[in-house]
Amino acid sequence: MGIALGVTLATTGRLGAGIAIGCIVAVATGIGAVLLARGLWPAYAAAEIGKTYTNAMLLTRLAAAAVCIVAGASATTRVARDSGRAAGWLGSVFLAVSLPIHLFRVWADYPLWYHLAYLIPLLPATAMAGRLAARLFGYAGDRAPSTQSLA
Repeated sequence: MGIALGVTLATTGRLGAGIAIGCIVAVATGIGAVLLARGLWPAYAAAEIGKTYTNAMLLTRLAAAAVCIVAGASATTRVARDSGRAAGWLGSVFLAVSLPIHLFRVWADYPLWYHLAYLIPLLPATAMAGRLAARLFGYAGDRAPSTQSLA
Protein backbone atom coordinates (compact mmCIF):
# COMPACT_ATOMS: atom_id res chain seq x y z
CA MET A 1 0.00 0.00 0.00
CA GLY A 2 2.83 2.40 0.79
CA ILE A 3 4.55 1.74 -2.53
CA ALA A 4 1.36 2.31 -4.53
CA LEU A 5 0.74 5.53 -2.62
CA GLY A 6 4.33 6.66 -3.30
CA VAL A 7 3.95 6.01 -7.02
CA THR A 8 0.66 7.89 -7.05
CA LEU A 9 2.17 10.85 -5.21
CA ALA A 10 5.18 10.89 -7.53
CA THR A 11 2.93 10.75 -10.58
CA THR A 12 0.69 13.50 -9.18
CA GLY A 13 3.74 15.61 -8.38
CA ARG A 14 5.06 15.23 -11.92
CA LEU A 15 1.60 16.04 -13.28
CA GLY A 16 1.38 19.27 -11.25
CA ALA A 17 4.97 20.24 -12.02
CA GLY A 18 4.41 19.48 -15.69
CA ILE A 19 1.33 21.68 -15.87
CA ALA A 20 3.13 24.52 -14.06
CA ILE A 21 6.19 24.28 -16.33
CA GLY A 22 3.94 24.03 -19.39
CA CYS A 23 2.17 27.25 -18.40
CA ILE A 24 5.49 29.02 -17.89
CA VAL A 25 6.85 27.80 -21.22
CA ALA A 26 3.66 28.77 -23.07
CA VAL A 27 3.62 32.26 -21.56
CA ALA A 28 7.32 32.78 -22.23
CA THR A 29 6.84 31.62 -25.81
CA GLY A 30 3.91 34.01 -26.20
CA ILE A 31 5.89 36.93 -24.84
CA GLY A 32 8.72 36.07 -27.22
CA ALA A 33 6.30 35.88 -30.16
CA VAL A 34 4.78 39.28 -29.35
CA LEU A 35 8.20 40.88 -28.96
CA LEU A 36 9.30 39.33 -32.24
CA ALA A 37 6.17 40.57 -34.05
CA ARG A 38 6.65 44.07 -32.63
CA GLY A 39 10.30 44.16 -33.62
CA LEU A 40 9.95 42.72 -37.12
CA TRP A 41 6.60 44.16 -38.10
CA PRO A 42 6.27 47.89 -37.33
CA ALA A 43 2.64 47.93 -38.53
CA TYR A 44 1.87 45.22 -35.96
CA ALA A 45 3.40 47.31 -33.20
CA ALA A 46 1.33 50.31 -34.28
CA ALA A 47 -1.87 48.26 -34.52
CA GLU A 48 -1.32 46.75 -31.07
CA ILE A 49 -2.00 50.05 -29.32
CA GLY A 50 -5.63 50.26 -30.44
CA LYS A 51 -6.04 46.56 -31.29
CA THR A 52 -6.62 47.54 -34.92
CA TYR A 53 -5.12 44.34 -36.29
CA THR A 54 -5.48 43.32 -39.91
CA ASN A 55 -6.60 39.78 -40.73
CA ALA A 56 -2.97 38.89 -41.45
CA MET A 57 -2.02 40.11 -37.99
CA LEU A 58 -4.83 38.13 -36.38
CA LEU A 59 -3.73 34.99 -38.24
CA THR A 60 -0.19 35.64 -37.03
CA ARG A 61 -1.49 35.86 -33.48
CA LEU A 62 -3.31 32.54 -33.94
CA ALA A 63 -0.14 30.95 -35.33
CA ALA A 64 1.80 32.25 -32.33
CA ALA A 65 -0.85 30.74 -30.05
CA ALA A 66 -0.39 27.40 -31.81
CA VAL A 67 3.37 27.57 -31.20
CA CYS A 68 2.67 28.38 -27.53
CA ILE A 69 0.37 25.36 -27.30
CA VAL A 70 2.94 23.00 -28.81
CA ALA A 71 5.76 24.36 -26.64
CA GLY A 72 3.69 24.23 -23.45
CA ALA A 73 2.27 20.77 -24.17
CA SER A 74 5.72 19.41 -25.02
CA ALA A 75 7.23 20.79 -21.82
CA THR A 76 4.31 19.47 -19.77
CA THR A 77 4.63 15.99 -21.28
CA ARG A 78 8.38 15.96 -20.78
CA VAL A 79 8.12 16.87 -17.10
CA ALA A 80 5.09 14.66 -16.39
CA ARG A 81 6.63 11.78 -18.34
CA ASP A 82 3.26 10.47 -19.42
CA SER A 83 1.38 9.69 -22.61
CA GLY A 84 0.11 13.24 -23.01
CA ARG A 85 -2.55 13.15 -20.31
CA ALA A 86 -0.93 16.04 -18.45
CA ALA A 87 -1.03 18.13 -21.62
CA GLY A 88 -4.78 17.53 -21.73
CA TRP A 89 -4.99 19.03 -18.26
CA LEU A 90 -2.82 21.91 -19.43
CA GLY A 91 -5.33 22.53 -22.22
CA SER A 92 -8.07 22.65 -19.60
CA VAL A 93 -6.10 25.28 -17.70
CA PHE A 94 -5.57 27.27 -20.90
CA LEU A 95 -9.29 27.15 -21.65
CA ALA A 96 -10.29 28.01 -18.07
CA VAL A 97 -8.03 31.08 -18.18
CA SER A 98 -8.74 32.13 -21.78
CA LEU A 99 -12.52 31.76 -21.88
CA PRO A 100 -13.39 34.47 -19.35
CA ILE A 101 -10.76 36.80 -20.81
CA HIS A 102 -12.23 36.42 -24.28
CA LEU A 103 -15.84 36.61 -23.13
CA PHE A 104 -15.59 39.50 -20.69
CA ARG A 105 -12.49 41.54 -21.53
CA VAL A 106 -11.63 41.37 -25.21
CA TRP A 107 -14.81 40.14 -26.94
CA ALA A 108 -15.48 43.50 -28.61
CA ASP A 109 -11.85 43.92 -29.66
CA TYR A 110 -11.74 41.00 -32.12
CA PRO A 111 -14.05 39.46 -34.73
CA LEU A 112 -16.11 36.40 -33.83
CA TRP A 113 -14.09 34.13 -36.11
CA TYR A 114 -10.93 34.99 -34.18
CA HIS A 115 -12.42 34.05 -30.81
CA LEU A 116 -13.78 30.80 -32.23
CA ALA A 117 -10.53 29.96 -34.02
CA TYR A 118 -8.65 30.42 -30.76
CA LEU A 119 -11.03 28.91 -28.19
CA ILE A 120 -12.53 25.90 -29.98
CA PRO A 121 -9.27 24.06 -30.80
CA LEU A 122 -7.51 25.09 -27.59
CA LEU A 123 -8.21 21.94 -25.56
CA PRO A 124 -7.99 19.32 -28.35
CA ALA A 125 -4.89 20.92 -29.89
CA THR A 126 -3.07 20.95 -26.55
CA ALA A 127 -4.00 17.32 -25.87
CA MET A 128 -2.93 16.27 -29.37
CA ALA A 129 0.38 18.13 -29.07
CA GLY A 130 0.97 16.34 -25.77
CA ARG A 131 0.30 12.94 -27.33
CA LEU A 132 2.65 13.72 -30.21
CA ALA A 133 5.32 14.89 -27.76
CA ALA A 134 4.89 11.66 -25.77
CA ARG A 135 5.57 9.66 -28.92
CA LEU A 136 8.60 11.81 -29.68
CA PHE A 137 9.95 11.37 -26.14
CA GLY A 138 9.25 7.60 -26.22
CA TYR A 139 6.69 7.47 -23.43
CA ALA A 140 4.40 4.47 -23.48
CA GLY A 141 1.21 4.53 -21.46
CA ASP A 142 1.73 6.75 -18.44
CA ARG A 143 5.27 5.62 -17.71
CA ALA A 144 8.64 7.06 -18.53
CA PRO A 145 10.86 5.10 -20.90
CA SER A 146 12.63 2.20 -19.30
CA THR A 147 16.25 2.77 -18.36
CA GLN A 148 16.95 -0.95 -18.14
CA SER A 149 18.83 -2.66 -20.93
CA LEU A 150 17.23 -5.62 -22.69
CA ALA A 151 20.63 -7.31 -23.14
